[in-house]
Amino acid sequence: MPNRAAGLPWDRVVDTVPEPDPLRLRGGLSTQAIVDTAIAIADVDGLDAVSIRRVAAVLEVRPMSLYTHIVSKDELLALMANELIGTLLVEEPLPVAWREALSLTARRTFRMFASHPWLLALLARRPRQGPNAARQAKQLAQAVESLRLSPDDMWTLLSIVNDYVLGHALRVATTGNTTDLVDNLSEQDKAELPAVEALARTEETRLAGEVFELGLQAVLDGVEHRFVSVRS
Repeated sequence: MPNRAAGLPWDRVVDTVPEPDPLRLRGGLSTQAIVDTAIAIADVDGLDAVSIRRVAAVLEVRPMSLYTHIVSKDELLALMANELIGTLLVEEPLPVAWREALSLTARRTFRMFASHPWLLALLARRPRQGPNAARQAKQLAQAVESLRLSPDDMWTLLSIVNDYVLGHALRVATTGNTTDLVDNLSEQDKAELPAVEALARTEETRLAGEVFELGLQAVLDGVEHRFVSVRS
């Protein structure tokens, strides 16, 4: 069967369902269904489990049927990344206060990467960027526009916040259960080592987002002091 896919169909921007498009729906199979299925597979079994054959099996179609919608596995991976990055976009208008706007985007980013940790590995492969990456970058710039920073300072500030968010998401994602660090300690050990007991309490609150939020505000305090206060 010839490959009839016309290239990357950058479709959905945010997590809303568009009206059915006959150009994207052929024989009951859609590009969106393929992408959603591939994401679900990666969530359960990891990125390496995603293949044209596996996706086709889940959708109960022949593997060659997918090639009427996508050109290759690489393009499927690019579509998966674009889909999830689209969920990071905040509904306009953004809050006027820069800290509130940046906190909103940071929380959304943390939740998304913690829920789909394989995306970090996928982005490290530098897949072809879809339009949602540019949309997200533009929205981040809008979040701190009121600070009137130079372009270099603006992107440095955003990179610092982004590094914190991704680092925290990576820790949560790779440990699976955030209490792993203290699960093997006996109650006697915890009682004899107050610092370890405190670590246990910290780990127990991590999934609830308390540690993330505390760290986020501390990072924002720091960038405010470095990039805002020094200009006052």
